[in-house]
Amino acid sequence: LFEMAELDAGGMELEQVPNSISDLISDTLESFSALAIQQDITLEGSVEPGADPVCMDAGKIGRVLANLVSNALHHTPIGGSVRILAFSTMEGVRVEVHDTGEGINDGDLPHIFDQFYRGEKSRSRDTGGSGLGLAIAKGIVEAHGGAIGAESIPGKGTCFFFTLPEPVN
Repeated sequence: LFEMAELDAGGMELEQVPNSISDLISDTLESFSALAIQQDITLEGSVEPGADPVCMDAGKIGRVLANLVSNALHHTPIGGSVRILAFSTMEGVRVEVHDTGEGINDGDLPHIFDQFYRGEKSRSRDTGGSGLGLAIAKGIVEAHGGAIGAESIPGKGTCFFFTLPEPVN
């Protein structure tokens, strides 16, 4: 809650320096590889040439990636896949986390970044999450001057994405 309050007040301190999004994605894949293997989920990633470096607080963006990958693994069934992609766009560097999970209902999609929102009405803090992870991820990305969003097809999967401003050249 403290972190959410800090974001709301615009007081989150960022140490934005040129960093490698490739290394950050590699570290994230390594962190979650054992869980993916245990759940029989394919976990992979790729970064297109030209995406590095990115001016970012690597620790904070690492937290965003960890949250998105953790959620993707949680909502992807046995035999599914989670993929992280990063590439340059006109707006900057775009990072996508695709999963072959259950997807998000159209009615829930506009609210998933709201504080304390849980799409699954049966979920509670006792059974899974505080409803703050995506709100914090949104705050971190926006504090970097970026944008975050999601697209989903129920029963087919979800793509969470965020864009960070122009890479450092």
